Amino acid sequence: MGIFNAIGLSVPKGKTLNDLAASAEKLGEASIYAHPDCTLYGRCWRIGAGLEVWTILYKAENGETSYANCRPGFRARYTQTIENWSLYEDRKEGEAAIKGFIETNGAEVFFQLQNLTEISPKNFDREILRVGLGGLAVRAEISLAAEEFLWQPLNETAKTIHIEQTYHRLCGKIRAFETLRNSHSEKDLYWIYLELKDFNLEILVNQMDLRGSDLQIGSFVKADVWLQGHIVSHSTRFSSYEGVDWSHSTVDFWKHFKKLN
Repeated sequence: MGIFNAIGLSVPKGKTLNDLAASAEKLGEASIYAHPDCTLYGRCWRIGAGLEVWTILYKAENGETSYANCRPGFRARYTQTIENWSLYEDRKEGEAAIKGFIETNGAEVFFQLQNLTEISPKNFDREILRVGLGGLAVRAEISLAAEEFLWQPLNETAKTIHIEQTYHRLCGKIRAFETLRNSHSEKDLYWIYLELKDFNLEILVNQMDLRGSDLQIGSFVKADVWLQGHIVSHSTRFSSYEGVDWSHSTVDFWKHFKKLN
C-alpha cells in the first residue's frame, strides 16, 4: 500500500483493496481498449489535483471476466518525449508498461502505463511518444548537503529480492515544490519537481513520510519511487479538466464577471 499512501490513500481497518476499487468503479470515468482476443475496461477515478485511482476489468472473448488490478496514479504537469520505446503488456493482469529513452539526453525510463484504455491504438504506430511521468514515493528524505545525482532501477540496487522494473532509486535537486491535498482523504502531500542528472521528474510524497531537513528550493531529495505515466494525445488533453470545484460557492464564480462600470 506504500504507493497508495503517496497519493494520500490508505485501506481503513477492516477494509480491503477491493473496497477502494469499488469506489473507483462507482466514481470513475469509463474507457475501453479492445484486442482481438479480449477487451479491457478501465475506470479512472479523478480525485482532484491530478490524483487518480485506476481499475481494469479484463473480459475475454470466451466470456471469462476478472478484475485485473487497482492502482494509484498521478497525471503529471509536464511532458517528456520518449524514443526507441517498447510496450510490454499482460492483458489478463491489466498491466502495461513502456521502456524507452528520453529524447533530449538518452536517459532510460521504464514506467507503468496508466491510460492504456483511454488512448487510441494509433498512438503505438508513432516513433516517439509524448508522456507525462510521475514518481510515487515509497520512501523520501531531504538533504541540505549537496548530493550526487542518481537515477537507477531499484532492482539493480537490491539484487537479492525481486523488485518490479518500474521502481527506481533517485537523488535530485529541488527546483519547485507545492503542497497538495487529497480532497477525498484530506491527507496532505508534496508535489516536488526534481532536477536529476539527465532530466527533470515530478514526484509525489505523503507529508507524513518525508524525512530529513525542511523542504526548500536547492535541497536534495533521495527517494525510492514507483514510476508511472500517461501517454499524452489529442484525446487526452482535456483529461486534466476536473470540473467545477464545489467546495466554493457559485456566488464566488460570478464575482469574476462583475462589470466595472
